[in-house]
Amino acid sequence: MEEIIVKVKKDEEKIFPFFWLGDKSREVKITAIMDQPGASLKILGVFYGKTGSLDLLTEVVHQAPNTFSRTIIKGVLDGDASANFEGLVRIEKGAKNADADLKEHSILISKQAKAIAIPRLDVLENEVKAGHGATVSKIDEEQIFYLMSRGLSLVQAKDIIIKGFLQSMVNEFPRAEAKLIAKKLFLDSNFVTQP
Repeated sequence: MEEIIVKVKKDEEKIFPFFWLGDKSREVKITAIMDQPGASLKILGVFYGKTGSLDLLTEVVHQAPNTFSRTIIKGVLDGDASANFEGLVRIEKGAKNADADLKEHSILISKQAKAIAIPRLDVLENEVKAGHGATVSKIDEEQIFYLMSRGLSLVQAKDIIIKGFLQSMVNEFPRAEAKLIAKKLFLDSNFVTQP
């Protein structure tokens, strides 16, 4: 398993980008210890796979007061690809005014694709904000119907929905990573809006 440690300094705002494009199976654990007051971290992940598997564990531990974290993972699985996401946000005693959120959203395209998402919170302090959520779903049939009623084929409709879903996440990445990911996912890099 590949282990990544993310460090954030006092009053620093950091974005940690992660992406997986299904080229090979991957097991990754990302750990961030928020032990400096005013530290701010966004873990942003995007994945798209037609084969292989992704096992992603994230753990964000708030130890200092006035810390901020967002873990947002979005992905699309097709073919026989699979993804297992387990995320933990822990707010320890003494981390007053911590603000943390953990979200994972996956879309399954094929019947063979699989995704499991387990977000967890462990809050040991009062006066904090903490939230989590996860969705694993198929493409919305109403969206497909709408696009097909405008003259698009089923394949074109699915392609637009998938690209829109992923593009919204890619736009949150730092500009250099956003352009690289957009290129690899055949997204329109002209829509990369980060300065």
